[in-house]
Amino acid sequence: MKNIAKNIKSSTLLLIGALFVFFSSCTDDVTFEDLAPDYTNSIIRSFEVNGQASTINHATGTVALTLPAGTDTSDVTIDATLPEGATLEPSSGSTIDFSNGPVVFTVTNNGISRPYTVTVSSFGNPLITTFSIGENEGVIDQENGTISLTIGSQEDIKALTPQYTIPGGTTSSPASGVAQDFTAPVKYTITSNDGFTGKSYFVYVVQLPDALITSFKTGEDICSVTGIIDNDAATITLDFPAGSDLSAITPLIEVTEGSTINPESGIVQDFSAGSVAYTVTNVEGLSNTYDVTARTVTSSNKIAFISGADCVESISEADTKAAALWLKANYAEDFVYLKASALTADDLTETELILLYWDNVDTQEMPDGGITSDKVEIITNYYKAGGNIMVEGFAINLLDDIGRINIAGTVMTNEGGNIGPGGSNPDAWGLRGSYSLPSTPESENHPLLAGLEMGGTDYFPMNNAGYKEDRNFGIDFGGEYNSLFSADHCSEERALEFEAATNSVLIRWYEWLDARGCGIGLAEFKPTSEYQGTMILNTGGWLEWSMEDNNGAVNEFQDNIYQLHTNVIDYLLN
Repeated sequence: MKNIAKNIKSSTLLLIGALFVFFSSCTDDVTFEDLAPDYTNSIIRSFEVNGQASTINHATGTVALTLPAGTDTSDVTIDATLPEGATLEPSSGSTIDFSNGPVVFTVTNNGISRPYTVTVSSFGNPLITTFSIGENEGVIDQENGTISLTIGSQEDIKALTPQYTIPGGTTSSPASGVAQDFTAPVKYTITSNDGFTGKSYFVYVVQLPDALITSFKTGEDICSVTGIIDNDAATITLDFPAGSDLSAITPLIEVTEGSTINPESGIVQDFSAGSVAYTVTNVEGLSNTYDVTARTVTSSNKIAFISGADCVESISEADTKAAALWLKANYAEDFVYLKASALTADDLTETELILLYWDNVDTQEMPDGGITSDKVEIITNYYKAGGNIMVEGFAINLLDDIGRINIAGTVMTNEGGNIGPGGSNPDAWGLRGSYSLPSTPESENHPLLAGLEMGGTDYFPMNNAGYKEDRNFGIDFGGEYNSLFSADHCSEERALEFEAATNSVLIRWYEWLDARGCGIGLAEFKPTSEYQGTMILNTGGWLEWSMEDNNGAVNEFQDNIYQLHTNVIDYLLN
């Protein structure tokens, strides 16, 4: 048994030894070959365009570079550096088109080549490339940042919806497809995705003129009979003095640019048998027919408008002229125009209401000659004798001389006005509410407010947000007048004291006054023993009879101005 065990042990040792010899001989005979290329000297060390370095990822063989906004990627000259002995295809210094996507570059050295995928892009170029409104294409001036286009006469220029295109990588404001009011230029801003590069454009829209008659007169003299034109109703009215011959009138007619009219201007017409039709055709071929009527008028002279010009048509200031024309158009059988410098007491014998209003530029004086103290005295005596007046605009300067606002012998003077310049304003202007304290129904439900459009609770807008001439007046019964009152300034209690002391009704405050009781807005000053007429006083800075000087702005509350003055006339004459 011992010999068997000994033999097994010997055999095991021999086997282990043989295996060791075998594996040792295998290790010596087998070798491994590394098949991965050695790219150590086949790389792009740097890659630049216009001195701007790119980001190189050697592991993935990619190069990326984003150039400044607006760079033309179709014509890019590259600058690359390589290890010694290496070549690049396309070569450094080449001009490459990257606009269609990445370009593959190949580095070769010692027979080993390495591809790199190179992407060169640019941040979004802040441009408007096309701009249109409907079928109307805009003309884009990239250098000056303007876009101009023309629309038809029947388009609503206050609600046009432009469509425009911008490059990728940019954003815009206002957005394409959003309706805008183009009565004034609209600013569009394009911003690149680089976060700081942008470009602004001003879009100017010109509207083809509608087929309109702009002037219809009977002579070259500015004060000749001038037709009252209602473009909405397509009517024109010519008012001649009583006894005038209407059978042979030669109208001188002006129409919108490019338009024609039939019958032509300067052709004698017989208006004695009734109205005559005049047809205007604009450049688009669209027509508008006016019904023109001539009549003789004998005015009652109940409503007088006083200004410095020879006639209504020759008033030089737009708001003043518009106020007089409105009266003339709507109250022809009661209206009389009186030139200030020629005013006499006899002129006012039949007058029941004088509208004292004017506006002006760079001065508060009456336009076209002004009004002297002796003429103000005539108006004051008329008022004291029972004549009614409405005072507003810069005519408020006359109040000191008229002297009606008198408390305990102290005449309250106006606080002057702001004559400009105008500018943009984010608020609507108008008349605020009545008192929150118990007040007379006369204030809360005054007839002058009948029919006015309301913009909110107890508030009547007169001029919408946007450009304002910024000409404001105020009559403050505080400060130097504190001794005349017991209640605090800018309190409603003081306002009630003022009413009692002056026999007045403070109908409404300025829209913009937060604390009421600071000053007069719209008020009625009732008759007294000395002043037997009624005075309506309006100091609102919102009063714009004409929007001609308002930078192209349109007043959507203009009808409230007309309605207020209609109410004043009805109230004082009836």
